[in-house]
Amino acid sequence: MADKTKVTRGLPPRLSNEDNKHGYYYVLFSEKGRNKRQSLRTKDRLEAETRFLGWLDQRQKEYISLFDSDPAIETCIDLWLEQQVVTFTPGIQIRFKSLMKNVKKYFGKMKVSEITREDSKKYYSLRQQGAIGRSKAADSTVRLELSELRAVLNFMVKKVEPRSRRLSTQILPYIDLPPDSKPRDRVVTIEEEEKYLDFAHNGNYNGHGVRKTNRVHRMQTFLILAIETAARKSAIINLKWSMVDFNKKLLNFLPAGEHQTHKKRPTIPMSDLVINFLQSIYDQKISDYVLETTTDVTSGMQRVNHLLGIEGVTPHTFRHTWATRAAEDGVPMKTIADFMGDTEETVRKNYLHLSPDYLKEAINRRK
Repeated sequence: MADKTKVTRGLPPRLSNEDNKHGYYYVLFSEKGRNKRQSLRTKDRLEAETRFLGWLDQRQKEYISLFDSDPAIETCIDLWLEQQVVTFTPGIQIRFKSLMKNVKKYFGKMKVSEITREDSKKYYSLRQQGAIGRSKAADSTVRLELSELRAVLNFMVKKVEPRSRRLSTQILPYIDLPPDSKPRDRVVTIEEEEKYLDFAHNGNYNGHGVRKTNRVHRMQTFLILAIETAARKSAIINLKWSMVDFNKKLLNFLPAGEHQTHKKRPTIPMSDLVINFLQSIYDQKISDYVLETTTDVTSGMQRVNHLLGIEGVTPHTFRHTWATRAAEDGVPMKTIADFMGDTEETVRKNYLHLSPDYLKEAINRRK
């Protein structure tokens, strides 16, 4: 039956019991452009997860007829979304679906064995020119898209179910990636940070009031968390109130039931600024999510920058800035890496080239 729950069409199936007054779990999915749900007839979470996996297995059988030993890329992407991406948070699912939109547009009808190295180079060129997608794409964006295409193909070789449908490595193409971008050198200045914090607390700049809307409120909350926690954009977007421990003054950025990846989601202490701000908005919360929804904040960041007269700052710039200032303040490398959920090698490569002063202490000790 058609589901009245508001979901984004085309996303992988997910388990839920949010709008069932009796607490029964159901599968929420999209089929032929319509949102649907199917009851799993249980209130028990563990049993629901087992039945959900069974539902996915049954649904997978419907795809078998689409398969041969050399499927089209669009089929591979659909299966990757159905089986792999479904395990991620809703915000990440939306991001991956969006990320693969242009990849699917160009490569979708091609058979896996038909793709050549020249095809990935041509895709890179067309994305740069703006011939695919709404606008010209940066090298880093195209690299990310093609990297995920690699991930899709690796999934088809190693993880797709049933096992009999896994692809032979002999037909896999080589996906050529654009050159890796250099670490971004932009950091937020003290003056700019004061502007962002003034906006976050007051919703205005230079005395010009900004009408308080849900979008403004989201960006105010995002700015406080981004400046103070150095967390990744996706971690902040997917932060729930249940992950905020006011008693212990801790933020746990790892959603319940998820496992750590190489991009770790650490548990970190909250600064007084974060505690006071989150407590001030807690009683007015309208969602399980601290930012109220899991939609992206990039466009909101652009609007704030325009309002404040700031250029070149993205959501990720706050993470760079936090690491740079921590290094300048003499915070140990391991502490910086642990707080950010990164490895020491990654911190050195991406951040500390901006602040070589952190090495001075070691040099002075040798004198």
